[in-house]
Amino acid sequence: IPLLPPLPPPPPDRMYYFDYQHCLTAPIIPSAVMGTIFAGLDVAQGGTFQPSRIVIYGGGLYAYNILQCPMEAIHGRPSLAHNMLAGGILGSVGVSSGHLGVPFVSPMTLYRYPWLPPNVVAFVVYGGLAGTFAALGGKRL
Repeated sequence: IPLLPPLPPPPPDRMYYFDYQHCLTAPIIPSAVMGTIFAGLDVAQGGTFQPSRIVIYGGGLYAYNILQCPMEAIHGRPSLAHNMLAGGILGSVGVSSGHLGVPFVSPMTLYRYPWLPPNVVAFVVYGGLAGTFAALGGKRL
C-alpha cells in the first residue's frame, strides 16, 4: 500500500486560535442565571430557599463549561466527547465526595456488584447525560 504524503500545514490565516479568556468568561452569566433557576426549582418543589444553592448549582455549571476549554483547545473544535468527559468527571468527583448520588441506578445494583465502584458508575451515567444533551444541542463527535 503506498503511503500518502503528509498534509501540508494550514496557511497562517487559517490556523486555529483558541481564546482562553472568552472560554473562561463567557459561561459566567449563563451559569449564574441557570444556577438561580435551578435553586428556584428547588423552592418550587417544596425546599427552603438557600443562597448557597445558587452558588453550588451555578458553580457546577461553570465548572462543566470550563472543563471543556482545554479539550477544545487541544482538538481545535468543540466535540460531543468533550461534553461527555466533562460531565463524567464532575459526576465522578461529586459522587466520590458525597455531594451527588447516581441517578437512574438502583442502590441495589451497587450491592449486587461490589466490584463496581460508585464513582465509575457515576462517570458513565453523568457522562451519558451530558452527551445526550450535547447531541440534542447539535454537537457531533
